[in-house]
Amino acid sequence: MKKKLLILIVVIGGLLMALRLTGEIQKQKEEQRNREYEVSLVKALKNSYRDLEEIELSSPDYSVPPGDWNCTVQLTFSDGQVVEYFLGHSLYLKINKSAITNDANSEVLSNHYGSTKSKVKVIFSNGEEEIQ
Repeated sequence: MKKKLLILIVVIGGLLMALRLTGEIQKQKEEQRNREYEVSLVKALKNSYRDLEEIELSSPDYSVPPGDWNCTVQLTFSDGQVVEYFLGHSLYLKINKSAITNDANSEVLSNHYGSTKSKVKVIFSNGEEEIQ
């Protein structure tokens, strides 16, 4: 009886460890995927708007199965204007002006159409900061 109980405990322990490892792998894949989309979005935003100083990304979300990805973006321009809005993004996009926002924000964005060649501070959704 003790032998069977010991085997059962070992099997259950092994299953729990495998489930935990699978969850960690899934989390790493999700983080890697978000970073890939976020880097692509930063490049597209720099190709879409001039005079960017800072891009902050938050609340990333994607569909299962993979396909659609979206997040909240906050753009800070060199003239001090700050715009926050929601948008979707695909990896193939080189320009992204698909803001879902109000008229005032749309006007600020349209006044900044162009491209930013200089380095921009980027705050990714996981809080990491980088200059790109």
